Amino acid sequence: MFGFMKKTTVHLSPPVEGVVTLNGPPLEGVKVYRTLDYDQEYKDQVLTDAEGRFAFREKNLESRRPNQLGDETRVRQVIGLDYEGKNYLLWYAVPGGITPRQALSQRLADMKCELTTPEEEQVFENIEKPEFPHSVFSICRW
Repeated sequence: MFGFMKKTTVHLSPPVEGVVTLNGPPLEGVKVYRTLDYDQEYKDQVLTDAEGRFAFREKNLESRRPNQLGDETRVRQVIGLDYEGKNYLLWYAVPGGITPRQALSQRLADMKCELTTPEEEQVFENIEKPEFPHSVFSICRW
């Protein structure tokens, strides 16, 4: 079989776990959405529980795209929520590559999202490729 016909696993997102609060107390019943882009857009959503917790499963797909000559398609991860008419960005990242990134996985496994925290760019070490640090936009902290 030709290499470009072979399918490759593309890692879109590790498991995600977090908690949403407003001025300290947890927010229950808030819809949290996740949008993942690679060769198309993949969307899912969950509601926060009584403790403000939310979770998404790991998402991978099989694609021929990585085997195409010159392909530079990137994964894009967006997690957010709408509350009382305002959109909050819990996570925005373009990880670079199609394999899991340890530093991103660690942060996505323990998101603390206080809606009064200002959104900012956070830069941290890329364990797999230290010469290319990760840049994430978020209101969440770890």
